[in-house]
Amino acid sequence: MIGKNQKTDIKKLIGHRYVGVIQAELKEMSQVNRKGKVYSSAHITNVMNGEAHKVIEDAIWKVVEKQILLNEKRKQLFL
Repeated sequence: MIGKNQKTDIKKLIGHRYVGVIQAELKEMSQVNRKGKVYSSAHITNVMNGEAHKVIEDAIWKVVEKQILLNEKRKQLFL
């Protein structure tokens, strides 16, 4: 479950328009809801607000990891 402090840090890292990025990651992971559709923006927002959902949380942490790696690469370019 994502806590309030984690949510703040995640939003600082990936931006306030995080839903589309997370949906894209879920698509890349071939993850869909029980009805076979893409997870809704409301569901992703609910998970960011503390609702437990393993699949969406895994996608969020994957996006965070990718963004951290990207930021590190950018820092190395400007050293």
